[in-house]
Amino acid sequence: MPHPNSRHRKVAVLTPQGFQRLQSAVAQLPYWNVITQTCSLEALSEQTGLSPQTLSKVHARQANVDLRTLVRYFNALNLDLDPSDYIAPPQLDKREPVPASPSNSSPAIPLPIFNPVVSWGMAPRISVFYGCSTELSTLNNWVLQQHCRLVALVGMGGIGKTWLATRLAEQLQDKFQAVIWRSLKPLSRSSHSPSSFSDFIIDLIQHLAPTSKRPIPEITHDKIQYLLDCLHQTRCLLILDNVESVLTGAHTSASRENNGASPSQEEDWTLLFHSLSQGRHQSCVVLTSREEPKSIQRISGSNLSIRVLPLQGLQLAEAQQIFAARRLSQGSPTDWSQLVTYYGGNPLFLETVATTVQYLFSGNLTAFINQKVLIFDEIQELLDQQLGCLSNLEQLIIKAIAEQNNPMKFAELRSHIPDKISTATLLAAVQLLTARSLFERAPECFSLPQFLRDYIKERYPAELSIG
Repeated sequence: MPHPNSRHRKVAVLTPQGFQRLQSAVAQLPYWNVITQTCSLEALSEQTGLSPQTLSKVHARQANVDLRTLVRYFNALNLDLDPSDYIAPPQLDKREPVPASPSNSSPAIPLPIFNPVVSWGMAPRISVFYGCSTELSTLNNWVLQQHCRLVALVGMGGIGKTWLATRLAEQLQDKFQAVIWRSLKPLSRSSHSPSSFSDFIIDLIQHLAPTSKRPIPEITHDKIQYLLDCLHQTRCLLILDNVESVLTGAHTSASRENNGASPSQEEDWTLLFHSLSQGRHQSCVVLTSREEPKSIQRISGSNLSIRVLPLQGLQLAEAQQIFAARRLSQGSPTDWSQLVTYYGGNPLFLETVATTVQYLFSGNLTAFINQKVLIFDEIQELLDQQLGCLSNLEQLIIKAIAEQNNPMKFAELRSHIPDKISTATLLAAVQLLTARSLFERAPECFSLPQFLRDYIKERYPAELSIG
């Protein structure tokens, strides 16, 4: 039976030719990023007057886009929509159904879908990828062989979580019916708005069930359940990047003020992550975060379908690929090793240093190291962003650890903290710092990479007090 509005609404999807014309026009816009080869949905929304959700559907070539929307989009880019630029939705669906298994056999394993619905959102374009072969192998096993429902990639900013998650999605996209990549960082700027979380869930549902006539509920719990139903019906690889952006306020009032997130919004996000990890669905959700979400800490484990993969820095051989790409040729083996060790193998910091050495020291690493200034403005700004929301107690803890040349055990740390701070409070603060991936991993001890120790000694006052 035709839909009641079908006489008044003609839907269409872009052909490869139409999609190529659209992409070429977008690439000519002034806010096109030539480095990442992307353009934000927010910028496109301002240019075209179409909502980010509608733009996502157009670029994902979904079947429920109004033809008038395509005309409006093309006109906003000074293009005329040609009849060869679009087709009716039924002509796109060339996917063969998976045959049902016989009644006397075990359920059929879903066959790979080699033409998935893919929505990359703000995913970076990866041209060069360094290291992480072991981590990629582990993730492939967790996702394909052990069928994990949720995997969290955690580590300090710049350690490579986003790139690893993106490379994983590129490798596995033909094993899923849908791949959706979303960054949560833009949502942190509007997290005080009740609609931001709701719009995010609606966006996912519309990508997973574009032709569904089922109304989307208003109540948050019911809306999340609708999303879980979609993830059960459609095997999806869902990448959620920068999860800490919407959960920063969950631990300290100071960070909540910085982030602008309301307690109710934090509860919604926490409920979502808990539901994605515990709910019944056949999809896999991959989170990246500087901080392991509390709702996941309690339920993850090596024998469970929820896993956490802490990321470490690059080894010397992997890091030297960065230096080679920047044509840094002058430097002794000791210089290379010292640099990688100092920054804990952090790829972003090493890229920043390599660029500086290339432009200011003509590629001479030894000349750079001789300046003895390894924490300069660009790196200092990055660290300010990551450590700016620490409480006074947390600052006191990491300052005490930074001042020690050797790893510090908890009993020794206890002796550096005022007696008025209870051991229970101290344990909780140390646990939060550990979850934020600030400490180097050592049995029963706490230590910091050298670059963090130098930063903390310089930036934190000599005397810290607990109010």
